[in-house]
Amino acid sequence: MTYLNHHEIEAILDAGAVINYDPRCINTASLDVRLGSKVLVESVHPDEWIIDYRRRDKMAMCEKILDPTEGLVLLPGQFILAHTVEICAFPDNLAALFRIKSSMGRIALEHLDAGWVDPGFHGALTLEFKNMSLNHGIRLRPGDPIGQLVFLSGHPVAPDKSYRKLGRYGGSNSVEQIR
Repeated sequence: MTYLNHHEIEAILDAGAVINYDPRCINTASLDVRLGSKVLVESVHPDEWIIDYRRRDKMAMCEKILDPTEGLVLLPGQFILAHTVEICAFPDNLAALFRIKSSMGRIALEHLDAGWVDPGFHGALTLEFKNMSLNHGIRLRPGDPIGQLVFLSGHPVAPDKSYRKLGRYGGSNSVEQIR
């Protein structure tokens, strides 16, 4: 598996691997992706303070639609789920890694390391963010360049093993909790 360069990224984008992308966001070896307009913000619920992964429990969260000007201020230690504007439509020979933009990391925004995009994935990416600062809120607005995709090309996955067939989170155009 090798990463794709600017020219190769342009070719896969022209072929439809990512929808809603901005051509100005193509970098040397990555594609900047932007924050979508809907987020799920962790909330307090006295009866739901333990999450059982085996039961696929969902966190207590409230949905917010971000105002384009005001956005959302992510408070120190606060956790949200968000999504990308860009919609993936990966063929069975393309994977990607999501990485937070270094500018976002430098203001203490952390993406939890769940940034693998499987071959055959289709849909918006759900992103897991936390403000790691002790003393500063971070304002996030829809359309902000939040991260980047590094694309990897390999041998095609068999159709019966593709994320398109077996994946749990494909097909959504917005943010999603655990299924």
